Amino acid sequence: MEDAVTDVPAGAHEVGISPALLGARASQPSLRAVAVGSPADARARAFRSIYDAQVAFVWRNLRRLGVRECEVDDRTQEVFVIAHRRFHEFEERGHGPRAWLFQIVLRVASGARRHRRRHPEVADGNGVIDRESVDAPQADAVERREQLSRLDAALGTVALGRRAVLVLHEIEEMTAPEIANVLGIPLNTVYSRLRVARLELEQALARGSHP
Repeated sequence: MEDAVTDVPAGAHEVGISPALLGARASQPSLRAVAVGSPADARARAFRSIYDAQVAFVWRNLRRLGVRECEVDDRTQEVFVIAHRRFHEFEERGHGPRAWLFQIVLRVASGARRHRRRHPEVADGNGVIDRESVDAPQADAVERREQLSRLDAALGTVALGRRAVLVLHEIEEMTAPEIANVLGIPLNTVYSRLRVARLELEQALARGSHP
């Protein structure tokens, strides 16, 4: 994702992006090189600005929508490749680029789920990668990672449509009308999905804490 740039994206530490994953991004094809082009190209500079500001948003929401940590960097790149290809469709309507990007995130996460169902992998493979990405065996860091893992597992029990509403409201702190606009669904549907999703998440967390 980076092209001779090793700075950590804004918010990366807060969303739990490991240094190992950030390092892996440097070896991937550069979105910045594709996006920036000529310094005089205003649209290219605008896309670069969106990428820099929203890469952490895209990363954490792919994770919360069920994309595994071992593939979230690739899926993040996929989101921005699609966004770059469709940048001419982006139109500011008072909600910023996040609404537009989240629609792409949702489709990419859904595609990742379908791919995983069609191509199951070795059961413990992802766990090995997750364990390797823990840097220091500090008690607080390990505990936080375990909490995030429990949350991810619980979120995984919630249907994708309801999970999207829950993530946008509880994690991204969007209002119900904003969510309705992002997802293109009626406001009453937002409230209904949010209510059911909260109940499902609470039940899943309770089951996880009482094996």
